[in-house]
Amino acid sequence: MRRLLCLLALAATAAAAVAQTTLDFASKFMQLCTEDTAVHCVTISPKMMEQLTKHRDAARDGAMAEALEKLKSARIVTASVRGDDYYRRAEGLLKDNPQRFSHAQDYRNAHSRGTFYVRRTTSGDTVELVMLHTDTKAGSLVIVNLTGDIDADFVRSLMESFAGRTAKAAKKRHFYAFSYNNHV
Repeated sequence: MRRLLCLLALAATAAAAVAQTTLDFASKFMQLCTEDTAVHCVTISPKMMEQLTKHRDAARDGAMAEALEKLKSARIVTASVRGDDYYRRAEGLLKDNPQRFSHAQDYRNAHSRGTFYVRRTTSGDTVELVMLHTDTKAGSLVIVNLTGDIDADFVRSLMESFAGRTAKAAKKRHFYAFSYNNHV
């Protein structure tokens, strides 16, 4: 009987250790912020993902609907205050785990900045995508953490979307500054 209890305790300990190593980034970040009421996490379940793919706009964009179908989960972490502090804390956690996450791309504009990190399997498949975004003017933070079968086109599309938006905003500011300076 004692041997059986020891084996059960060992099995439970091993199961708990495996469960802890499979936590996604958002879960690990929320563990750092357990006492902090300014940070909130929302999980979008696979069922909700399925509903998103049935939405009329998603149906028109077949590639986006296909990408959403491959996602296992999506977690969105937000903080409406001290966004830059939380951003540094989140990026520090990512940088402290280089064996798990690799840096993909940064973007920046006048009032916001962000970065992308990915987690890949040994075969090179992307299984987790983490996007950090802070609005320095509003003082807020958004972390989007996606897990599942994430293909390279989806990752590239997201990165180009954010990098493109910030590049367009920078060009627009430069144009307005140029126009204003040349007309005064």
